Order: sequence, then structure tokens, then C-alpha cells
Amino acid sequence: MNFGMIEFRRWWLMRRFANFSIAAFLAAAIYGQTVVEHSVATAGASAAAAGANGAGKAIGGVFRNLGEILDKAGKVDHAEKTSVVVPKTIVSAPPKDAPPREPARLVPPSKLADPSEITDGISRAELIERFGGPMLSLFDTTGETMWYRSSSSGEIEIKLIGGKVASIYSPPGSKPEAKK
Repeated sequence: MNFGMIEFRRWWLMRRFANFSIAAFLAAAIYGQTVVEHSVATAGASAAAAGANGAGKAIGGVFRNLGEILDKAGKVDHAEKTSVVVPKTIVSAPPKDAPPREPARLVPPSKLADPSEITDGISRAELIERFGGPMLSLFDTTGETMWYRSSSSGEIEIKLIGGKVASIYSPPGSKPEAKK
């Protein structure tokens, strides 16, 4: 053998030994990290279980005390007849000199809205005056959205910003008569 081949083999063996040593060291380090993480996780679970054990004993003590109190109260004799008092409700009429009460006012149903009569800039009060209260009204960060029944397209969605009509929209599936 020549000198170059011996040096090459020595270098090759040293290289393999170094790679094996590094791999073994890393495996040991990873195993150690796994053991630490497992210990941390089980310690928390153990502490929780110990607390739950104490809670079980406390609940058992409460029921034990409740049993003792009930035993002191004695046994109920079901043979005895007990009377039940039922309170009577007395309805009184208002005094004769009291003024008559006004009946509750109902909100009139909304009229059918015609999209051609609604223009941008109409105030909320004028809209309600013309068509009555909406079927539904929702408030969000930009303003208010009101829904009315329409005579031509099923329903209309009206967007109010600053108390004035900003846009009118007929939802999909309706006749596209309203403007946007």
C-alpha cells in the first residue's frame, strides 16, 4: 500500500467516527429535552389531580353534614293529614273617579314602498312618514339599513347614512327596478 491510501483510510474512518459521535450526542440531547418537557407536563397534571382530590373530599363533607342535619330534623310521618292553604288572588277595579286608561298604540304596518318614490337624501323621518315603519332595521358602524316591502320587487333595502337615504337596493331574485 502506498502512503496516500493509508492517509485516505485514516481520514475516512475519522470522518465516520466524527459523524457517529455527533449523531449520538444529538440523540442524547434530544432525549434529555423530551424528558424535561414530559416532566413539566406531568407535574401540571399532578397538581391539578391533587386539587381535584381535595375538592372531592370537600363535596363529600358537605353531603355528610347535610345528612346529619336531615337526621336531626326527624322522620316525616306520611299518615298525618296536612292542610294546604291556597292564597286567593283578588282583582280590584280602578277607583270610580280615575280617568280611563288609553289603550296601547300599535305600530301601523308598513305600506308597500314604491322604489321610484324614494330618492337619495330623503330623511329617516320623512321615509317613515311616507311608508310607515320598516319590516326590519339594523344599525352598524356606517349607519342604518332598513327593509321595506315593495309593490313591484318584493322588498327594498335602504341604506341610511347620517339619517338620510344614501342608497336603495333590491336584493337578488327581485325585479331589478330599484336603483343603486
